[in-house]
Amino acid sequence: MLENEITPTMVDHLTAGIMKKYNDRLLSAVQRMLPELDIQEVQSLDDQNKNVLNKKAVVHVIARDKERNKYGLIIQVGSQEPDENILEIANGYQEEIIFGGLGCPEEEFKAAYVIFLCRIDPFGKGKFRYDYYGGKYNKITQETTPAPNVIFLNLNEEGYM
Repeated sequence: MLENEITPTMVDHLTAGIMKKYNDRLLSAVQRMLPELDIQEVQSLDDQNKNVLNKKAVVHVIARDKERNKYGLIIQVGSQEPDENILEIANGYQEEIIFGGLGCPEEEFKAAYVIFLCRIDPFGKGKFRYDYYGGKYNKITQETTPAPNVIFLNLNEEGYM
């Protein structure tokens, strides 16, 4: 079945599974992703035994810093597919947080984040990290509303500026 090869998608799901199952690994990963927050504890909200290969490798997380402030995170492990718009995917995750997809209202969080761990540079500019703060643009109303922060981490070592 594997024909001596583990696909990138399988690696994404293995990574997400480890993050879901082992809070010490998840804590270490979140601390590296958000070093400015001094995160001290994390909890995955996902079923550690459920990873569906035809879906995205995603981890839903509640984190707390030293002062016990609460943060909500959705972490997607792996890059977008060639025909996908990664910003639209980010908007979907933002809406999931806004509408209580992390088990509580967004107002309970000091801040909320959507984080993408990308195998390829999502914007082709050679940066390691792309941060988008502020709001979510609604094409229909043409208004920007407050929304969770979005961070793209380019894990491809080639071409960093």
